[in-house]
Amino acid sequence: MLTLGKRVGNAVRLAEVVQVLVRHGFADLVRRAGLHEGIPAKLLRGMHLLDAPGGAPETLGQRLRAALTELGPTFIKFGQILSTRPDLIGVALCQELVQLQDRVAAAPFDEMEPIIIEELGESAGSLFAEFDCEPVASASLSQVYRARLLMGDPVAVKIQRPGIGKIIESDLNLMARIAEWVAAHVEESAWMDPVGIVEEFGRSIQREMDFKIEGRVIERFGRNFEGVAEVFVPRVHWDLSGARVLTMDWVDGVRLDAIEEYAGRNCAPNEVAGIGCRMVCRQVFDHQLFHADPHPGNIFIMRDNQIAFLDYGMVGHLERTDAAAMADLLYAMFHEDTVACVDALLTLTTSPEPEDRKTLEHQVADFIAFEGPVIVGGGNVGKGIERTIEILRRNHLQLAPRFSLLLKALATIESVGHLLDPKMDMAPIIRPYVEQLVARRYSPVRLMVEARAGVAALLKLSRELPVEIQQLLNMLRTGRFKAQINHEGLDRLASVTDRASNRIAFGVITGSLIIGSSLLMRSTSGLNQLGLIGYVIAGVLGLSLVISILRSKNY
Repeated sequence: MLTLGKRVGNAVRLAEVVQVLVRHGFADLVRRAGLHEGIPAKLLRGMHLLDAPGGAPETLGQRLRAALTELGPTFIKFGQILSTRPDLIGVALCQELVQLQDRVAAAPFDEMEPIIIEELGESAGSLFAEFDCEPVASASLSQVYRARLLMGDPVAVKIQRPGIGKIIESDLNLMARIAEWVAAHVEESAWMDPVGIVEEFGRSIQREMDFKIEGRVIERFGRNFEGVAEVFVPRVHWDLSGARVLTMDWVDGVRLDAIEEYAGRNCAPNEVAGIGCRMVCRQVFDHQLFHADPHPGNIFIMRDNQIAFLDYGMVGHLERTDAAAMADLLYAMFHEDTVACVDALLTLTTSPEPEDRKTLEHQVADFIAFEGPVIVGGGNVGKGIERTIEILRRNHLQLAPRFSLLLKALATIESVGHLLDPKMDMAPIIRPYVEQLVARRYSPVRLMVEARAGVAALLKLSRELPVEIQQLLNMLRTGRFKAQINHEGLDRLASVTDRASNRIAFGVITGSLIIGSSLLMRSTSGLNQLGLIGYVIAGVLGLSLVISILRSKNY
């Protein structure tokens, strides 16, 4: 249960969220979600803070981006996660949310140093030979500083902002309750699973808040690319790191899109474009651990066409079966196999079956027949992925979150490659990884392993099935067998029935008071005043009943 302080805090924050949404043109959304009926909204309405916004009209994406930016770090991060979900909000909206900038004014170092002392036990001056108090990067969750170890090596020190954990915890709590409310009151949102989306976001941002997890991810990337000259992965200095402080090697490079710097670093844009795309494909299909946001700001070029990935907070992980499912989809697209494409698509979703499989198959067949070969064959794999996601969205099919990150990563690195080399063709780069993975699945060794696993599962079932059947028969024979039935929507029916019965009871009481009072008024026993009081009480009850019916809008 929430404490009183948290409840008050949630109410105040909800009022702020409602006000910001309305100010940016989402009054209709607030009304449809029922958020305008709570006490915070009523207070805002009384202060005329829920009036329609003025000014020049903007696109939906621009308004949403502005609202999320104003609401702060948690909502900015939520928008960035939503930008990976075109299956939920559409491609156009995703492209707008990609532009969300997680840059804020830097906090003074005097406010940041206590975090170093709490995590590492000493001040920055004692732990480092040099420490530049001006951050080289400042985001809503953390700031990054340049420093030098006592041994002389340059390092980057990432420090979490003080108090950010409590802000995120409070906002996540509020977002969870808003999601529950929307799920219960907006029927068309059911297929999107708003509660599940917020839960997945909560897990993602909590991982990002723990720098120890990011440090272990960096180490795993280092092992995966050990001996690969094209990729530089910084070392983590664990003796100078903790849950809120992360110290790693300094990356001596510039942004990937700083084309003017390439000549001085002996780099060629077309070579770097190919290396970046190959390395992301390698992460996905060979390592099953990939950088989920490889935009130009998160990839640096060093020297001699060497690249370095930055910000390992948003990383995707796949099971081997997940990578195989993605390979199956791309393989089916390459070979124009409609049935295989539909089967692979359904493997990527959270729904086992679509509402209308025939319609889905027809739409996929049209795409493969008329668009697929031109788009994919023309070197634009990302466009093919975009069209496929549009088909999923039209059929109310939701991608599993790990696959949405994967598709975002592939589409992003392809767009980065085209930025450096407009003639780059992604299809020949990704195709060998796909075909190699598919070939490995059907190799004799792999088939033997799967056959052995299948036989083991059958043997286990043959041992357990007779016991399970015997237990079920014993329960039936002794009368201990119980069946539980859950009826969807029954709680709402019970609430409606309860409200209706209360109104009937009010009506009966009101009618009885009127009849009784009338009899008393006609009597000669001197109880006329009591009858008058009965009329007044009946009038109050009747009026309150009418107001209740009118306010419910169900008359």
